[in-house]
Amino acid sequence: MLSLAEFVVWVVGVSVLVFVFIPIRGHRGPLDDEESELEPGELLPYTPPPAEPQAKRSAFKAYRLTNTTFLIIEVDDIYSEHPYIYAKLVPEADTILLLDTGCGGASSDRTVEITSLRAFLERVPVAENGGRPINDGARMRYVVALSHCHYDHIRRSPPRRALPPILTMPGLVGVEQFACDSPVLQSAHSPAFVARDALPANSLCTALGIRTPQFASVLIPHNTMLTSVSGVPLGMTLLHTPGHTPDEVALWDAHDLMLYVGDTVYEWEPIIFPAQGDISVWFATIDQLEAVVMSSRLPEAVRINCGHRTVTRPALEVLRAARQFVSDILTGNVEVRWRRWRRGEWHVDYRQEGGQFSVRCPERLVEEARHQRRLSI
Repeated sequence: MLSLAEFVVWVVGVSVLVFVFIPIRGHRGPLDDEESELEPGELLPYTPPPAEPQAKRSAFKAYRLTNTTFLIIEVDDIYSEHPYIYAKLVPEADTILLLDTGCGGASSDRTVEITSLRAFLERVPVAENGGRPINDGARMRYVVALSHCHYDHIRRSPPRRALPPILTMPGLVGVEQFACDSPVLQSAHSPAFVARDALPANSLCTALGIRTPQFASVLIPHNTMLTSVSGVPLGMTLLHTPGHTPDEVALWDAHDLMLYVGDTVYEWEPIIFPAQGDISVWFATIDQLEAVVMSSRLPEAVRINCGHRTVTRPALEVLRAARQFVSDILTGNVEVRWRRWRRGEWHVDYRQEGGQFSVRCPERLVEEARHQRRLSI
């Protein structure tokens, strides 16, 4: 049995609880939400959480190479080129320097929705960029350098199905997505090779029956430090590296010890010299690139990054091994795997045992290089 005093305390306690937690019509309890307009007994409306936007499938994937540079791979193009594209972010210049623009848009994966490189850069979250697009909100401008003018580095094929314009940028092919508002840089080594009337043939677009991009470019001299539109240095030096093609260039990042060489050399796929290639000149380019590496503060730390397959490999190792393999071809120490008649002349294919290096080119280029070597002895 409760004593009278205990009973009084119990009644007072219950009264306090009722006052605090049970609303009285026309009055508000001290724990009520001061912003609520609900009457007693009325339920709060249910507001579902905002849906996460569904990630759209893209023709590209991106991976961080350095604090400022990303590798972008076109993973499943119908040409089986899988070109490597590089994007260096330079916040102090409010600029992204792109090396090449790929050949994507016609993916073997029919579920791909984003076929525009520019849309990928500005709209697709990248895990290694903190889940943000590389150019989030399109805040940074672009400068585009073309390693050379072959189709798999400058164009984009039209999509095979209707997609939103922001994802495909219809009517704009590859580098055209950027040329409309950004400078496009090419080698000044052979202006005739990259002239507008020569581009359809020299880009190989004519041979493939695909549209050639139309764009204006700035021809850059050898050994030029690149800058933004406003003149801020971008931390890259453009080098003329002819041989694979007359217009081939490399970019040298002396700060990050990164060398970007386009299609001059790469591993595990054939290095394909077109009819306008020159193997003797290619040897001179390899020597030049090795000299650049050796002049750096840490030659053994320099990494080479190529237009296909090879990325962040020791530069000296790759350059020297490639030179030795092509030299072995000229001395007859590598057998021809096949000879085929293509585009009006015989083409040959050489492959190193193990497959690290292989070369495919007009047989004429090999014979010309052998002749030049005999003359130099």
